[in-house]
Amino acid sequence: MEIPVIDFSKLEGEERSATMSLLHQACEKWGFFMIENHGIDTYLMDNVKQLVNQHYEANMKKRFYESELPMSLEKKGNISNTDWESTFFVWHRPTSNIYEIQGLSKELW
Repeated sequence: MEIPVIDFSKLEGEERSATMSLLHQACEKWGFFMIENHGIDTYLMDNVKQLVNQHYEANMKKRFYESELPMSLEKKGNISNTDWESTFFVWHRPTSNIYEIQGLSKELW
């Protein structure tokens, strides 16, 4: 599966209109996308990710695993009526190999 990839460095200059169009299509047809060249410091992103993970571990992990979704998965139950965000979270938290699958650098994350 390939998700839309938007190069934010093209928002400044002659390719702005085409980039905005790609962004619109990604939002409308996919609901999510990957951003390249956004200019946010990777050190800052790593720190934010670490804080989010610490918050999850300290405040939400126990409650999440006691909720209906993981219990259904444990019992091999049907989760087809589950929203995409929860399903994605279950399959990709705490670690994800999405970048290895797509051959991308983890530095982008």
